[in-house]
Amino acid sequence: MEYYNQVFDQTFPAQWMGQEFEECTFRKLDLSRTAFTNANFVNCHFEGCNLTRAELKNTKLYDVRFSGCKLPHVDFSPCNAFGFYISCQECQLDYTIFIDRKLKKAQFVDCSIKEAQFVKCDLTGTVFKHCNLELARFEGNNLSQADFASSYNLELNPDDNKVKKARFSLHNLPGLLTKYDLVISQ
Repeated sequence: MEYYNQVFDQTFPAQWMGQEFEECTFRKLDLSRTAFTNANFVNCHFEGCNLTRAELKNTKLYDVRFSGCKLPHVDFSPCNAFGFYISCQECQLDYTIFIDRKLKKAQFVDCSIKEAQFVKCDLTGTVFKHCNLELARFEGNNLSQADFASSYNLELNPDDNKVKKARFSLHNLPGLLTKYDLVISQ
């Protein structure tokens, strides 16, 4: 079934698998552990939803915005790679997984991204604005022109990631030098 320009705030489809949603808004829904297998979301917005442990096997997320959502333990790796683009504002993304995802110019604003994994991702121009990146793992990524300047608790190895013209602040430097086991005082 195809849904266009609808708002889901009290009720939602009984079946998510294989459904198509375009320009739809989902508000304050508890969608934890929901299987979105083969579903398509195009130009959609999730507001204040709980998507904890949602299953995204072959799910298309094309220009999908998450605002004030809970997304812990969500693995974005099985999503359909074609047109994959998300942005997150004031979201909880703790323990999320992004492996081999193109997240060029994605926006993560005021998010908790603790213990998340970014592995072999293209994060060119991605903005991490005021994000808590405590114990987040960055490995084998393209972080060219990514902006970490206002984020905190960042720890990554520049030798394991491409960081050309990436933006960092002075308070990020200790997390970039962790592998050297240096004692840095302020």
